[in-house]
Formats: sequence, structure tokens, C-alpha cells
Amino acid sequence: MGLITTNEARCRDCYRCLRGCAVKAIRFSTGDQSGVLHAGIIDDLCVQDARCVLSCPQKAKKVASDLEQVKDLLKRGKLLAAGVAPSFAAGLPLKYPGQMSALLRRLGFGRVQETSLGAELVVREHRRMASGRPLISSACPVVVNLIEKHYPGLLPVLSPVVSPMIAHGRYMKTVYPDHLTVFIGPCAAKKGEARTEEVQDAIDFVLGFDEVWEWVQEEGLNPGDLPEEDFDGPCPDLGRLFPIEGGMIRALKMEGESDFITVTGLQNCINFLRHVSQNKIDRPPVFMELLACRGGCIDGPLSLCREEDIFTRRRKITDFYRARAGQEGRNSGGADLPQVNMYRKYRHRKVALAMPDEGVLRQILAQTGKYRPEDELNCGACGYDTCRDKAVAVYQGNAEVQMCIPYMRKRAESMSNLVLSAMPNAVIIVDHGLVIKEVNPAAGRLFKCQAREMVGKSLDSLINPENFLKVIETGEMLNRLHTYPELDIVTREIIFPLESEKAVVGILVDITSEKRQREQFELVKGQTIARAQEVLVKQMTVAQEIAGLLGETTAETKVLLSKLIDLMGKE
Repeated sequence: MGLITTNEARCRDCYRCLRGCAVKAIRFSTGDQSGVLHAGIIDDLCVQDARCVLSCPQKAKKVASDLEQVKDLLKRGKLLAAGVAPSFAAGLPLKYPGQMSALLRRLGFGRVQETSLGAELVVREHRRMASGRPLISSACPVVVNLIEKHYPGLLPVLSPVVSPMIAHGRYMKTVYPDHLTVFIGPCAAKKGEARTEEVQDAIDFVLGFDEVWEWVQEEGLNPGDLPEEDFDGPCPDLGRLFPIEGGMIRALKMEGESDFITVTGLQNCINFLRHVSQNKIDRPPVFMELLACRGGCIDGPLSLCREEDIFTRRRKITDFYRARAGQEGRNSGGADLPQVNMYRKYRHRKVALAMPDEGVLRQILAQTGKYRPEDELNCGACGYDTCRDKAVAVYQGNAEVQMCIPYMRKRAESMSNLVLSAMPNAVIIVDHGLVIKEVNPAAGRLFKCQAREMVGKSLDSLINPENFLKVIETGEMLNRLHTYPELDIVTREIIFPLESEKAVVGILVDITSEKRQREQFELVKGQTIARAQEVLVKQMTVAQEIAGLLGETTAETKVLLSKLIDLMGKE
């Protein structure tokens, strides 16, 4: 199972995750007979920045969790050592940063250290390398994924030094050999990094700040009641600045702006890497610090304080660094830390995706009514930047034709218009001022005029609007017969309000011929009854004269004629 999964029951025809995914690692498909589109993660393309999790309005996506395993291990008495990401001072709603170590000890961790120690080791190793050739920082796992999966040509430029999390994990394995290691931070991609074959020896479990806080709530702990406690030593120094933009550069104490650059935000990183890969940057910097989150790790997706502005979060990190800068026994660039394996290898993980030729591409575009370049709106509503990008995704099986919202809307409107035009009964739509907004061809035929000439006119210039006025006044549907002597027609009118549009819809069924047929039937029925009564009177007269002769025959005739009269008097 991938790092990020989708709950299909909650995922409902929404392209928000795709719009927010910088690498378009989302596949849409219909998982059942309902035809509803569901979004799934394309692991081969995903860089694990988890922005899709944050952007999903239905909370349909979730990041894999180690929380239950960690809690179970502690219940079984296993020894666990926690490494806390340097961004914790800005990632958890703590009154004082020192409460973090106290909180983790209350939860059962035997050892609690700052992963800033790993940052110190990374700084020390980079200073030792001092090759002078351009290097891209490997501290951010999202950037590493981005290069491996999308810009593998830059792998030789990616620093071979491990991230602070891996360096610290290997350090803890050295000093606490009987402990399992748990990293706690704001980054979803760290969970994926810990599983990576090249470095899976360092960290056993990864928890997000959000998971730890959920755990704290379950245990009923109140962090505000806890005293501040020191982390287990040794104490880091400039490594505490790693989670903020430019923090690694500051820790390396690099001088001269032409020697380094800091880029934050995934889209900015992509743009920068694209230019580097295309040799569009003259004399690339010696060191390139790239962080996928805006402003650095303080904007990680698993952080609990993302509603605060970046400046406030950045200040929390620098305040914590300054408050601890004078601690006794602090390290200077990791000089006093033991030696651990600080290197790793990377893999070319880019997947070659099939690309359609121009002819096939045009066929796919034509399915959504795009026959000419000017038909391609490139509105981005589907989540892709251009209509052609979306067509390519359809060809690759990552998107569906019906994801084009303008086309589907046009199709729906076209279908509605077809139904309205084909209706045999007149339809008139008026606003609350009785101005005709829309009619169908049947209305034109009923009122003996062109339908287009009726639009914009007042209804009372065409017919008596009393029934429409009643619906406007009461807001209730009306169903009744109405006679228009001036037009020599009789209609059955079904009139109802359309509140969302402040309009009234009238469906007028012409029953003039039906009415006339009924009148003719009533006339014939009346004449038949009159004739039957005349026969009855004459028969009774004759009967009186020849009663003795007819006897029972007369009585039977009366009964039969009476039945005939009753029958003709009924519908």
C-alpha cells in the first residue's frame, strides 16, 4: 500500500487534489457502476508532499500511520528513542518548547533527543566534503523524490549526504543500541524516506506532529500543566535553524550570495530544477538549498500550527535557537559528535509514460468538442494546466473525458434545450416582473407567433397573466383550466415558482379540441335522453289504450327504456 491512500466512499467528483498537485500524480477512474469519478495516487509519480491530503474538502485522503504500532510497542515494554524534528517549536501548540520533551516522556519514550543533532552531523559532513562543485541539498525528502522521479538527470548534483533524520537515526542506533527509533515531525515524506531501502537502517517508525497530538488527547494529558525539561544531550546549535528558509545556509556559514541559493515551495523548486536541468542557469550556485514547503519545514503538512503566518512560525524557531544558544556543552557544527555513516545512494525512478501522436491527441480533444486551437479554453477546471495536458492524461489512463467541466456543462445545457424544444406543450418562463425570459417552439405555435419574438415582452401583452400573478404572490404551484376567448383556446396550466432564479415557469397544455369533443358528446347525450323520454311518453299513451293487449310487454318496455335513460345520463 502506498504512503497516501484514498477513501473512495468520500471522494466525489472533485478535482481539487489534482489542481493542487504540482506533478499531477493523481489518477481519476470510475470504481463502480455509479459512474462517479474517484481520485487515486500514482505512486510512481508522487513526491509525497501530501498537499492533496490538505486540499481535499471531503477528507478522503490519509497518510499511512505508525501510531498504533508505536503505542502497542510501549504497552509491551519495548524501549523507544524519539527524535524530534527541529520545527517542533513552531509545529505544536505548546506554551513553552521545553514541554515537548516532558510530554514525550509522559507518553513512554525512554530517550528524547532533538533531530537538530542530525542536522549538525550533516553540516559537519558538508564542510568536510568542500568539493566546490554544485550540490543540491538532500535534507528534504520531497526534493529527493522529485529529482529521482522527475529530474533524474540531476542525480549527480544531488548531495550524497543523508538527511538530518537519517543521520540522527543512525546516531541513536549507535548510542542507544537497545532502543527502537521513532522520528516525530511535520513531514509526510519522512514516512516514505524511512522505508527507503538505501536508508531503512536508521528510523523504525515515523509519527507526524498531528498523530502525537491526537495521542496526547487520547491520554488526557494537558501539556500546559507540564514543566519544561531538557532534551537528552548533547545539545545542538545552528542545526536548530534547519527548518526555516536559509537555515542550512546559515549553519554552513556560507558567504557570498553567488555561492548559494535557497528555494522554498514545491512549484518554485520544480521551476528551478527545470532551468538547471536545461542548463538555463549560468554558473549554478555551489550550494542549492531546496525545501518543498513554503518557508521551509515550518509549513509541513502534518504540522498543527499552519494557520499561523509564516513570520510568526519562523520567529518561534529563531527564538528557541537564541534561548538555547548559550547552553553549556553545546556543539559547534557537530564537532564532538561520534562518526556515523553519512552517505547514501540514489536511484533513477522516472517512469517512461506513453505519449500520443498528434492525430490521436486531436481525436481525444474532439471528444469534448475541441476541434480547433481556439476551442481549447485551457481553463484549468479539470486540474490540468491545458486541454492538451488533460488529453495526454486521458491517453495514459490517468483522466477521463468527462472531466472537462465546460464541455459537460455545455452538454447538459444542450440536452435541456433539446428536451425543451421537443416538448409538445407550451413552456413560458417569466421573471417576477412578468417579463418573458424564455419560451419553447410549442408556445409560439400555441399563440400563433414566433417564439423568439415573445422573449423580452411582457406576458400581459400576450395573455391574461392572472394565474402567473397568483403563483408569484403565493409561491405555490397552481394547476387549473383557463379559457382565452380572444385566442379561441382552452388550456390546462401547471404553473410553479423557480425560486433560485426569481422566476415562474408555466406549462400550458392545449385542450381546446378535447373540450370541443366533450361538448359535442354532451350534446349527443342530451338529445338521446330527450328522444328516449318522448318514446316513453308515447308508449305509455298507447299502453293505456291497449293495456289489455300489451300487458307485460309494456312493463318490460318501460323497464328497458328507464335503464337506457339512466345509462345515457352517466359518463
